[in-house]
Amino acid sequence: MAFHYISKLIFGLTVAFLIAPEEVTALFPKVCVSPENLSAKECCPVPDGFTEKCGGPGRGECVNLRLMVNDPHEMFDGDLDRFQWPMKFFNRTCKCQGNFDGASCSTCMFGWTGVNCDTKKSRTRRNILNMSPKEVNQFKDYLLRAKEILDDYVIPTTLYRHMDNGNLPQFNEISLYDKLVYYHYYTARENLVDKSGGEPHKLNGGARTVADFAHLGPAFPTWHRAYLLMWEQAIHKVAGDNDFALPYWDWAGQTTCQVCTDEYVGGSDATNGHRLTGTFSNFTTLCHNAAELRSNGTLCANTEPSMSPIIRRPGGHPDLPAEQTLPSKQAVYYALSVETYDTIPVDYHPTDKTWMNSHCSFRNILEGFADSEGFTGLHSSDVHQIHNQVHLYLNGTISEVPLSANDPIFLLHHSNIDRIFEKWIRRHKVASRQFPSESTPVGQNRDSYMVPFFPVRTNDEFFKRSDVFGYTYDDIDDQGLSTEPQEREREIKAMRRMPKCSVPKQTFSLLGTENEKTNQSAGIHFYISVTLGLIAIAGSLIIVGSIWRRNTKKFHYQQI
Repeated sequence: MAFHYISKLIFGLTVAFLIAPEEVTALFPKVCVSPENLSAKECCPVPDGFTEKCGGPGRGECVNLRLMVNDPHEMFDGDLDRFQWPMKFFNRTCKCQGNFDGASCSTCMFGWTGVNCDTKKSRTRRNILNMSPKEVNQFKDYLLRAKEILDDYVIPTTLYRHMDNGNLPQFNEISLYDKLVYYHYYTARENLVDKSGGEPHKLNGGARTVADFAHLGPAFPTWHRAYLLMWEQAIHKVAGDNDFALPYWDWAGQTTCQVCTDEYVGGSDATNGHRLTGTFSNFTTLCHNAAELRSNGTLCANTEPSMSPIIRRPGGHPDLPAEQTLPSKQAVYYALSVETYDTIPVDYHPTDKTWMNSHCSFRNILEGFADSEGFTGLHSSDVHQIHNQVHLYLNGTISEVPLSANDPIFLLHHSNIDRIFEKWIRRHKVASRQFPSESTPVGQNRDSYMVPFFPVRTNDEFFKRSDVFGYTYDDIDDQGLSTEPQEREREIKAMRRMPKCSVPKQTFSLLGTENEKTNQSAGIHFYISVTLGLIAIAGSLIIVGSIWRRNTKKFHYQQI
């Protein structure tokens, strides 16, 4: 059976269960899910060693949470837990002062350390292929530990509407590793729509829809940047190694999956259903069973052992040629040459719920819904490149969006995606106000609180250089270019040759870099009229640049 990253974005929910020891942040602190706190909608814990909520003066205070964005939710009646996050659960939370952070202001902001969180900390993310066997084994050992330690956060096992306004809390404990897997599941899970007046999980008159708060829109790079930082923070906690930084796998231009071996993150046993071999061979898939949510309205609850192994079949599906290769270096160079962060799709309406159709958008090219191999930057239904292409090439658990974080290779892949994002930020000297502030998919506005992070985080906070968060990459200079002389020269030459992206429509709305806004006030939209001649040229570029993909199966979102 083929696994498809795009087509399964809406199918891969799941209610697999696993209980193990772990640590970090699931959805909410255990101390906040009592009937009293849920009914009051307040999560302002008292830190250890303190007597006041949030620590008091100099550390934090309990405040009313101000909703920054009012998203439309007419299309999502009945399942509103993730909309206007986290207001369905809590509207009073800690507001930390200085560099303090966390639900109770008892930890430090990313990039800071020390008793008073006043010491700047810097870490370097390295190419895993350049790490010593000892360092690689240490990384794998940390992930094993994360799978065995219970976190001090808990996850909901059902929709809030079944909790009697908080009087009947339904939450479960979870390990640190599985908690972070659950984050990705929860943000990308199906949304249940009730159009019949009955229970939202009943299909009588209802429908399931895409409701993804981390993909298919402007939040894709920023959500995953915050997510990877939480992984690092979790490992610091479980391993006691404050110097740890996630490694990355630079797959660009490679012909095979070099890290798909027992030496790294596991091989694949073709004689045993392509299950992982090596260190992670016993890992199973959390949240693999979509049927429970669809038929019973039950969220992935982590209450029973999962019998679904992690599957990986590098090389893609044999009948789909475009899935059988990894992204080229030229495709990455092209993505980095595009100055516009994101664009509003032509004829977009908020009820469309995605920006998958955006043209000439660095974000959409990086995510993989717009062409980079043909150097057009245009969306096409048969384009699944860069980020998406790697998920499809690995052909397994990682190819199903809500489940993908189960596979440890996810961390290596997304660290590399973040590395490309960082190169782009440095190259184009990006300012946070360039992140879209209107007409975005639900939950993906500049000031939206990112689902399901708690304490709350906004996209704006993570639309910044990585050194703000205390990390960098081992091969990037301050201008976003390679530190390796030959590769640096190749990048510069390739960038100079890359064609400019032209949108094949008469009008579109653009949200770009300062270079494109010289005569515009920051953050506003402006419009470009494109002649019919340019439309014809752009159409030709699509045909020429994408001809090798004609036999590729089309992946698209479907409502079922």
